[in-house]
Amino acid sequence: MIVSYETPALQQACFSLEVAEAEYGAVHAQALIALIADIEAFENVAELADFWGDELLVTIDDSLSLPIGAHYRASLAAVGTRYRRDAGGRVVLSSVTRLKLLAITGCQ
Repeated sequence: MIVSYETPALQQACFSLEVAEAEYGAVHAQALIALIADIEAFENVAELADFWGDELLVTIDDSLSLPIGAHYRASLAAVGTRYRRDAGGRVVLSSVTRLKLLAITGCQ
């Protein structure tokens, strides 16, 4: 899959371990870099969902939420025009090959 980024700061945190460590700490930085590598290794979101199981949350607006260690979550959304929707208007996960990282938020 292809990952794009909502902001240049998010992109820098995902490309540079040093930047990620300054923002999220050493353990979570490594988890973030690994998460992005995992996402890019899959062909589509359905494969990603199979891998992550119940830890991947799909929200009502079809955005995705994945854990980054124990204290953060990544919010992602399907982007582009090549993915399909089912009869109910929901995104067909197997058709999504491009995601945008929207935010990294702390968990309560």
